[in-house]
Amino acid sequence: MKSYYILKIKTLDLEKRLNLYPPDFKFNLEYGYWLINEILVKTAYKLENEETDIWVPLCSKILNRQPYNYRLHLRYLCENFPCMGNVIFRSPYKEGKCYSYRVAPFYFEDPIEISEITDRKLLKYLDKHKEIKVNNAHKKHYNFLTKYFDEGKLKIDVNGCNVVNLALYNDSLNYQKHILNAVTIKEIANGEFNIKHTQNDGRIHSQITRLQKKFRKFLTYDGKKLGEVDISASVPMFFYYILLNWNREIESVHLSSIINPSTIYYRHYMFIKPLVSLDNSELSLFGKLLLSGEFYNHFIDGMHTIHHFDNRLKKDQYYLENVQDLFNREFDGDIEDLRAVIKCRFLSMFNAKSAHYLNEEAEFNMHFPSILKWIKEFKKVNHRYFSYLTLQTESHFILNVVARQFNKKFRGKVPVFTLHDSLITTEDNLILLEDFMKKCLTENLGFTPKMKMKVFE
Repeated sequence: MKSYYILKIKTLDLEKRLNLYPPDFKFNLEYGYWLINEILVKTAYKLENEETDIWVPLCSKILNRQPYNYRLHLRYLCENFPCMGNVIFRSPYKEGKCYSYRVAPFYFEDPIEISEITDRKLLKYLDKHKEIKVNNAHKKHYNFLTKYFDEGKLKIDVNGCNVVNLALYNDSLNYQKHILNAVTIKEIANGEFNIKHTQNDGRIHSQITRLQKKFRKFLTYDGKKLGEVDISASVPMFFYYILLNWNREIESVHLSSIINPSTIYYRHYMFIKPLVSLDNSELSLFGKLLLSGEFYNHFIDGMHTIHHFDNRLKKDQYYLENVQDLFNREFDGDIEDLRAVIKCRFLSMFNAKSAHYLNEEAEFNMHFPSILKWIKEFKKVNHRYFSYLTLQTESHFILNVVARQFNKKFRGKVPVFTLHDSLITTEDNLILLEDFMKKCLTENLGFTPKMKMKVFE
């Protein structure tokens, strides 16, 4: 290992501290910063879980194996020096418990930057403990995708990320997002991946899926830019596939081969099948809008007049308020803003409890009353069943069908990563991937989904 990246508090100058208050031992500057980094990383994850009183345990059994004396370094960082205060605080000792630490309030919520360390002794230690963590579900079903994380070819421009992350923080003052962005970027830069396949949504989760959209342009694989091919209106698109099978006497692919038949939501699907009938003209329009890419646009005009249904709203208040909520700015007349509002709100309506999005349900009911009845019936026991059903269907086709066959056809020589309903590859292979996805999904779904291809820029 030639280098390693850590989180660093931008306003913290340990060198100045050492010059003003020299320790009585040989303080290794990079090791000191690395110890603070460990506290920052664990603090970030606790913030993500919405903890408030955050203390990070550092156990001596682990620290004893490190290249420098952790006790002396931590003790120095905990010293309350005149005019400088503490860098970190330590909690009182409790028998049978590790000492816990937290960043001093003076530094908490200060901007974070990702910084490189090069100390050979420390790097040798870190290299021994570097690993890619893969949960059993991923290892069992999708281990063929792990190699692309493990080859050392996936890189990220740390300096570019630092500039964008600081600008985002200055704009939003959202420390939680700021530090979690930094953690994700740092882990990608260090090749420290945690890859999980989760049952409920059927998706693969990794640092790539955690990475905020604005940072994707800094990713490269083997020195090449990355891009994605994604399915437009993915959730309603795969819901359309489910409805098509529902309306047929014989399903083209029985859902038990896609969804785990032992799950409650699959059993519920089978239970309500005799209770709901679908209107064929609705289903035809539903599919036509999806396959033409006009699905969300279809509801834009109707939501302009939703104040006639909801008398609490003034004319176009629906759009004005939702653009403000979504973009944190006033509506400037851009039609793409309206489409973004419709997409966000109608997706939320699909996945939320019934009657939580009454305005959206009212508009949807104007066009697709029998389909809305299906959704409401399906969500009666548990509203989450709907998202589990659609996301697992999506994941089956994206992972089991497209990604697996693509990897097999090209013998693992063309990189492919998953990003929810999208697949990622290098810029020079995007057209190849898009063509393969279209052909593969058309054969397996019975229709050709609308897709979008773009380079991360």
